[in-house]
Amino acid sequence: MSTSNHHKLGALAILGAGICFGTTGTSQTLLAKGVSPLAVASTRLFIGALTLLLVSRASAPATHIPFPKKDLWISGVGIAIYQLSFFSSVKLTGVPIATLTALGSAPIFTGIVAYVLVREKPTRVWFIATIITTLGIALLNTQHSDKGFNALGVLLALIAGLGFAFFNVTSRRALNAGIEPTRLAAGVFSLAALLVFPFCFVAGTHWIFTIKGASLILWLGIFTTGLGYTFYAYGLKRVHSSTASTLVLAEPATATLLAVVVLGNSLSLNSWMGIAIVIVGLMYLAIRG
Repeated sequence: MSTSNHHKLGALAILGAGICFGTTGTSQTLLAKGVSPLAVASTRLFIGALTLLLVSRASAPATHIPFPKKDLWISGVGIAIYQLSFFSSVKLTGVPIATLTALGSAPIFTGIVAYVLVREKPTRVWFIATIITTLGIALLNTQHSDKGFNALGVLLALIAGLGFAFFNVTSRRALNAGIEPTRLAAGVFSLAALLVFPFCFVAGTHWIFTIKGASLILWLGIFTTGLGYTFYAYGLKRVHSSTASTLVLAEPATATLLAVVVLGNSLSLNSWMGIAIVIVGLMYLAIRG
């Protein structure tokens, strides 16, 4: 396979992951009313880790390459922070603002973290694509949340973006060391699930055994986590971490569209223009990156 096709397959995998991730906030809003976002996030991680472990056992070849402990811990803590902060932000600010702020800030944080940790210099294509998509994100953020402005919610979304950046960079470093993508995802999410496991019980356990609760956790665990992060790890091995953080902006575009179609939120003309600009930036990066 040529290097160009190798990168394009990676880019497509990241875009597919972003679409999977983009269903998270809408699912939480529809099916988790009255349930603590910390409970939803931690239970999702637990089911997602089990799913990824099964995928890893079924697909990953036997390997004796040790998992870099430093990268495992940074990635695991990053994912734990991302999950808890993001779900809490959705609860406080609504789906569009939380998703757009978290993932919109991720490329900037990733560029900084990548340079600090691994001296990875972002490419000119990444700079151009990030400028385009950031403009789109800014236009999308002119859409006011039905919940009103919530400073804590926005701060939590930014913290989520930073957590995702740490996961992004250190995971790619582990992949470059030879760790299989599915083994990486399984290891990182298993550690994250253990770190947040006590939060599974902050809202009791009765909600998990309702139809809505069980549907939510299975969807979030199997589809958005198991499938989504399998795609993401596959793509992350094939593109730069800074490129991946921009491509995954397919998530906020997907989340915003679902908020309109499924949740009945209305969007301004600026917001629709923002979605179009984000798509242009993603297409540019997928083709040229």
